[in-house]
Amino acid sequence: MVVSPINGYYPTRDGHHLYWERHGTPGSEPIFFLHGGPGGRSALHHLEFFDLRCFDIILFDQRGCGRSLPLGELQHNNTGLSVEDIDALRRHFGFEKISLLGISWGSWLAIQYQQRYPDAILKTTLVSVFIPFVANVSAYDKTLSEGLSQLTPGSHDASARGIYQLLSNGCEVQQRQAAIHWLQAILQLNGQSMCPHALEDFVDEEAVRAICLELHYHVNHYFFTRADERLRVDADTLVIQGIKDTFGMSSVRWLRQRQNIRCRLLHAGHNAFDLAVMRTVRQSLKRESGHK
Repeated sequence: MVVSPINGYYPTRDGHHLYWERHGTPGSEPIFFLHGGPGGRSALHHLEFFDLRCFDIILFDQRGCGRSLPLGELQHNNTGLSVEDIDALRRHFGFEKISLLGISWGSWLAIQYQQRYPDAILKTTLVSVFIPFVANVSAYDKTLSEGLSQLTPGSHDASARGIYQLLSNGCEVQQRQAAIHWLQAILQLNGQSMCPHALEDFVDEEAVRAICLELHYHVNHYFFTRADERLRVDADTLVIQGIKDTFGMSSVRWLRQRQNIRCRLLHAGHNAFDLAVMRTVRQSLKRESGHK
């Protein structure tokens, strides 16, 4: 029986407090939702991926994200620690094994979790995949820099690192303008747009901190290591990917070079809320796990 959601905060050992929510049906398949970003957040509309009768769902905001505290904190914030947070929450809720649904950046966290805690996995679903291997990040950075150059003609440093420096050290006006330029470049990359007034209303203090956190990961190459080049994905992994998502498709090719993975390719972009993507996710989550 679906019960009323509960929420709370989980304190880490290094000063972060992770906001979490528990939804669905206790005693059913436990599944963690890993949101995008870095710098994104979980939200109630993410429950649309699930049949609440079939899953015991944990939504949580990653370090420095959303309602987690301190907001936008960069200290003790990297990929490895975010992965450890998933397992700390698994143990906090008393789950022996969990399934994972990772969206965009969350797909990489899910893969990383598989590598560290293979015995704690039931099954994994990766949607709109992002793998921060060197060539992919370099191409992503180049595309964004080209977009920023168009948006900021004459700027001496129209790059992700230049935006990061302004967000870290600039005055309030400079920070806000840098955040707007970054969002415009991201929207342009994804073939989207937002009217100037709506964009200015959207970029508040929380948005500035979220973008700064995103760039903290980006300029550090998402903390990708040489060991990551040799990873192998768990057998109970399914990839759901839009073919119009350039960097997602390069991520899929990178995975396929390392092993044969199950993949559902759809006529969609990076947006996981595309109707075809959402329908496929809901259907795929109900598949049986091969783990005993």
